Parts: sequence; structure tokens; C-alpha cells
Amino acid sequence: MKFIKGVMIGTLVSAGAIWMFSEASNMDTKKMMKKGKKFIKNMVM
Repeated sequence: MKFIKGVMIGTLVSAGAIWMFSEASNMDTKKMMKKGKKFIKNMVM
């Protein structure tokens, strides 16, 4: 069960990161990191 949950979370995080990089390639890195952390927190909760 833990393995499946880990794989799902990993897939979502990597897909979210790729999506954010492709969508907001002109944003500065600080803003990007902030959005990424917020996104990960929402996925975990």
C-alpha cells in the first residue's frame, strides 16, 4: 500500500512540475518554487 501511494504521489509531483515548467517558462525561479511547494502541500493534504 505504501509503495502504491508513493508511486502515485511521485507521478503527480513530477507531472505537476513538468506542467508548471512548460506553462510558466518566463516566470522567475522564486515564484516557481513557491508555486511548486504550494502545489505539493495541496497534494499531500
